[in-house]
Amino acid sequence: MNFESPQALFLLAFPVLALFLKILSSMKLRRDGRQHSRPHRRGLPFPDTGIIDSSMITLRQAFLWLPVFFALTGSILLIIALARPRERLDESRKVTSGIAAELVIDRSGSMAAEVEKGGSYVRRIDVVKQNILDFIQGDGKTLSGRPDDMLGLVAFAKYADTLAPLSLSHDVVSDFIRNLDTVTTKEEDGTSIGDAIALASARLKTVNSNNDSSNGYEIKSRIIVLLTDGENNGGKYSPREAAELAADWGIKIYAIGFGGDAYYQMSSLFGSRRVPVGSAVDSATLKKIAEISGGAYFEADTPEDLKAVYEEIDSMEKSEIISVSEYRYRELFYLFAIAGIIFLAAGAVLDNTVFRRIS
Repeated sequence: MNFESPQALFLLAFPVLALFLKILSSMKLRRDGRQHSRPHRRGLPFPDTGIIDSSMITLRQAFLWLPVFFALTGSILLIIALARPRERLDESRKVTSGIAAELVIDRSGSMAAEVEKGGSYVRRIDVVKQNILDFIQGDGKTLSGRPDDMLGLVAFAKYADTLAPLSLSHDVVSDFIRNLDTVTTKEEDGTSIGDAIALASARLKTVNSNNDSSNGYEIKSRIIVLLTDGENNGGKYSPREAAELAADWGIKIYAIGFGGDAYYQMSSLFGSRRVPVGSAVDSATLKKIAEISGGAYFEADTPEDLKAVYEEIDSMEKSEIISVSEYRYRELFYLFAIAGIIFLAAGAVLDNTVFRRIS
């Protein structure tokens, strides 16, 4: 609990001062009473008629402090109400500046090849998906996540498709990544790296701080994080042409070639076995598109290498984040105000009834 107007709490000095003066006044009255008291004259004894109950008088005297206590407590509660006590329910952090990044993932048939990881075999596409999710959300160790970046997702094989538009809502992007899989038909298979870069670049060029989707978000830099395990073999744009387009629009490309030893699971009359496949990564082309755009090229032969690559990109693309925190509160002042009024009213009623002074 905190207070919207804590300066009002200084008013608590007044009821405390009033209580102090009340105590001093009571002490003075007792002292004066003792000084002016006279010896009690002996009178004629009267029989007890039962009209005056001495025990009731004693009980009344024992609780003479109640009206003062109620008045003091009521005053304190009303002052606390003036200070606007409130309880913070949640916090919303509005990010106003960051990086816009398109995650471009190869989902051609070759990405279904298996690589060794931790003593077992896992498909390349699954290794990539896990590393990108760690890049976005953090892994609790070396990656802290990208909560302040505007992220989008483009996947490609023979054709390039936007799976998730650029957004600060990363749950949508993460869901599409989890559901991403390799193509299943020969008609869809291929590797159109140039078209994928061109599509991602167009998405990054059109997003800006004035459109509705960014909601006042200022983009400090635009990047493409491209991952592929092959070489361009289709599409309208060549990788070089697409990289030059990205460079003209101020977009950097971080290209990752995920090669290394891989295997296909093959079934035959003699049982199931793994057949090794060679790496088809076109390192020269990937290096060139990174150089043209002012980005960088990375090679990854194992899942461990790939994790290290995303860690390096994460460290390279750090920007000063400007954000505004907004809080939602539940007001509590009315509880103190109601309680204060009740105490003051109770004190006034007692002072004018049970504890009324008769002169």
